[in-house]
Amino acid sequence: MDLKLAGSVHSIDLIVFDCDGVLLDTVAAKIEAFRRWVPAAHVELREAFMAIVMAGFGQSRTFHIERFYRELLHQQPDQVFLDAEVARFTDICEPLCASASWRVGSREFVQACHTAEIPRYVLSGVPQAPLEELLASAGGTDLFDVIIGSPPGKPESMARILAETDTPAHRTLFIGDANADHVAALHVGAHFVYFPSEAQRPEAEIVTEVSDLRQLLVETE
Repeated sequence: MDLKLAGSVHSIDLIVFDCDGVLLDTVAAKIEAFRRWVPAAHVELREAFMAIVMAGFGQSRTFHIERFYRELLHQQPDQVFLDAEVARFTDICEPLCASASWRVGSREFVQACHTAEIPRYVLSGVPQAPLEELLASAGGTDLFDVIIGSPPGKPESMARILAETDTPAHRTLFIGDANADHVAALHVGAHFVYFPSEAQRPEAEIVTEVSDLRQLLVETE
């Protein structure tokens, strides 16, 4: 499939999409969920925690919650406690995201990719089950070939996707809205499209940025 990237047309054989802030308009809801999650006994740490969240958007909820305890409280939470806190976050977050709409142009772009029969993956920092439920509630499950949640991290998953599909990096595209997405694309050398959301801008230089994914489509006569 030919797409407009970095000012020219490139042939792409595989597209990987982040979910929150790229496919679905869920970033504001996720931010609110992290704010609400902060334990009542530590509300004075909320703003410091939110700075961590915003700087690392696109990482898993487990990653952020573990950082809260390790970096702000200087505690070493065991896995049982950590799992319980992640579950508490999930109980807060999923109802807030349940009615999320598609971002403008995203569904249409995915449908164009579906019509072109290019493989379509979703790669998210959301755990597998909530991710599948989120896409199902938006009517998006059938539009994708493979849906991958966390763990592992996005760089590791990108490497596995390219290995399993035998797709060269220069013919692979990752579309994301956060630094974690860009890092994952750079990890394997794939093209990256930045689709801005409320998340902080990626740290490295961006060569393709869009306000609507349909801007990537090559117009045909």
